[in-house]
Amino acid sequence: MTPNSFFHVALKADDVDATAAFYEEAFDGTVIERGHADDGEGATAVEHVALEVADKRVYVFDRAPYEATGDVESMPNGLLHFGFVVDDVDVAREAIDAAGPGVDWVMGPERFGDLRIAFLVDPAGTIVELIEHVS
Repeated sequence: MTPNSFFHVALKADDVDATAAFYEEAFDGTVIERGHADDGEGATAVEHVALEVADKRVYVFDRAPYEATGDVESMPNGLLHFGFVVDDVDVAREAIDAAGPGVDWVMGPERFGDLRIAFLVDPAGTIVELIEHVS
């Protein structure tokens, strides 16, 4: 399975706005999206700010989508996961499963706005997101 691109890193912070402001000021980031927990349900019931920083995105969450769905216990602040864009999340998941044993799937595939997403844990314990753009 070959990803199309490296898309983003996701961070967890107690103060989403202050953390986003830091990336705006320190790294010349541009806010491109804000989401509110009250506007979503399940995986989308999270406070978040998405920023464009250089040629990638930085997402700042109050909790991860997989925390919001109850798929994992509360995660600590800091790095939550990073994400790769793929053509088809289901095909990518099948290819990863076929590549070898030992992959734990945390969540998904699941719809998240105009995306289909899935999360897995690599052998080192890092959560990796697969992202499919859909309309």
